[in-house]
Amino acid sequence: MKNMILFLTLILLFQVAFYNCHEQKCDLTGKWVNELGSNMTISKTDNKGHIFGSYFITVTANNGVEIKESPLAGIKDDSHQPIFGFLVKWTFSESITNFVGQCFVDKNGVERLETMWLLRTKADSSGANWEKTR
Repeated sequence: MKNMILFLTLILLFQVAFYNCHEQKCDLTGKWVNELGSNMTISKTDNKGHIFGSYFITVTANNGVEIKESPLAGIKDDSHQPIFGFLVKWTFSESITNFVGQCFVDKNGVERLETMWLLRTKADSSGANWEKTR
């Protein structure tokens, strides 16, 4: 009986190890495109979880403004489906957007970022504070 329990324990440990070795890890580096055609390129992540890259947005509320590529920086955790947060300082306006989200890998190995964002534009006074946050 003792040998049977040991054998079953070893099989269970092997299955857990096999599953963890084959679980695909989401890699944030590379080019990401959203449903509106905006694209983000994460050019580098380091061993401390820092994220570096750029963002090119295709839509803006500022009519007549030339949209330019903008820098991004942030941080992520080191899990298989990492959570992350990053800031984009828009080079064509006095605003910053904060994105937070998670990278998911489906059963077919397709990676997808799910995010929420908060845009802050520069206010002329504290009375205009809330109208400058979207």
